[in-house]
Amino acid sequence: MKSKTEQYSLRLQYTAEASKFYCRKMEKLIERDKHELRGYIPDGKGGVRSELPATLMYRVDTLMSADGHRLYEFLIEYDTDTPAEGIYYGCRGITVDGYDHVQEIDQFSHEREIVLPEMCRILNNTFPLKDFSHRFKLPDNVDDDTYWLFWITLNEEEDIKKVGVTATTIIRNVFRRYLNGETLPGGELPEKKFEKSSTCFTDETYQSLLKVIQYKRGDKKVDPQRTAEARETFERFLVGAEHQRLIARDPNYSRAWRMQTKDRVDFGRMMMALFEYLYNHGLINKEFKNYECNETFYVPWTALFKVFLDIDGNVYTTALKTQAMRPTKSKRMEKEKAEWQKVIEECLNN
Repeated sequence: MKSKTEQYSLRLQYTAEASKFYCRKMEKLIERDKHELRGYIPDGKGGVRSELPATLMYRVDTLMSADGHRLYEFLIEYDTDTPAEGIYYGCRGITVDGYDHVQEIDQFSHEREIVLPEMCRILNNTFPLKDFSHRFKLPDNVDDDTYWLFWITLNEEEDIKKVGVTATTIIRNVFRRYLNGETLPGGELPEKKFEKSSTCFTDETYQSLLKVIQYKRGDKKVDPQRTAEARETFERFLVGAEHQRLIARDPNYSRAWRMQTKDRVDFGRMMMALFEYLYNHGLINKEFKNYECNETFYVPWTALFKVFLDIDGNVYTTALKTQAMRPTKSKRMEKEKAEWQKVIEECLNN
């Protein structure tokens, strides 16, 4: 039978082995001796010289309540003693010295119920293949002066930067809005209907949108000069549309704009007018023949829906495409089309 020292050393070895996967993930965020992070350090005598650090932690900027009683830490953590728990992220509250911790826990719990619905909505919008409504884990422990409001497990297949850091930043942004006095929409945690995309409303999806705005020559190769002009015109339109208060950047996402009009069809009509402008000025030439409305220019609806939201912060659906491309047979619709064409000109000439 092994001695207690041998058993202890063996347990450390197995724990370190089980921790390697998670420690390598945490390496991407934490500057620390990589040999130390990847396992126990042998002492040359068959034992262990030092254990893994008890907790590996990455912190996004801390916030404080208006009354100065509470701090809010936004953390990505891994407890090296319990590899079965994996990596988790969320919000940990701290009661400032001199205030009653039990009373502040009651306030933390109250605030959690306020912020979670908005937080869940934004996380679901950002990660269309994920449903965060069932991922918030509530605390089962109360330590001295600290209290986890909630945490979320970072799944093994999830990238610690693209998912972990992005989600933790979103969580902080929602808390910041609440602590600054903004009234957040309440209700139940929204459940997600999945779409075929890894992320939306990020710099990556915005670049993907720009990529499909292009002019192809007769040999099917992209014309770099016209394509560059088309993309510059599109981005110039965004600046003008913001100035005209048609759209506004949504700070909850890396790259997203909200329409500033109530009618959801306005977004579709606006984009139809914009891409018709690009087509008529020889900046794009990819055609999409719609025999019902006799339009020949191409509108990249799928890519647009990953960058733009309606005024309430909700995603657009393919139904909007059908509404926007409805034939302009009546005088009223012809007038509406002409008005949007004028709006596009004004935005570009702003």
